[in-house]
Amino acid sequence: MPRIASLIFLVSALAASAGSAAAGDRLFSYDAANDVTRHVSGDLTFEFKQKLVWNVVLAVRSTEGQATADLKPVGEGVLGAGGLARVIPGGREHDLYEVTPTAEGTEMIHAFCPGSARAWMAFGRLAEGQPLRVRVIGDAPGGGARLCQTLDFVFHGEWTLPHGDPPPERDMLALKFPY
Repeated sequence: MPRIASLIFLVSALAASAGSAAAGDRLFSYDAANDVTRHVSGDLTFEFKQKLVWNVVLAVRSTEGQATADLKPVGEGVLGAGGLARVIPGGREHDLYEVTPTAEGTEMIHAFCPGSARAWMAFGRLAEGQPLRVRVIGDAPGGGARLCQTLDFVFHGEWTLPHGDPPPERDMLALKFPY
């Protein structure tokens, strides 16, 4: 019996340490994969919190410029009846975030979805070395939501944070890019 208790304790301790080791802020940079994405957004960097099984996207940053928009997770009910399945039928992007309407967030909303006052971004899982598709959804005149853009990216690399510090507010130059 003491052996089983010791084994359970060991497995629990390993699981807890794996969870804390897997959790943390990360920055993945992506290059535009096609002309539409290059024209609408250019290269982007996504700041996210890495969890053991899922990610929480915190912000989107222009890799080449100074624009940053914070994102907040929302339920797909904000899109109206039918949610994501109605707006992007057959889409694999299930994590939905609202672009917060700060000064730069508002500019990104207008750039990504002209004519919209609100915008959401639907993501699949961010994974190192893997391409990323982001669906930009905006509010439609008269209510509801509409698909504005499908942005496709190829993975470029991960920004490293100096000394494990949190990402700087608006200064991508303070980060070190591996190549």
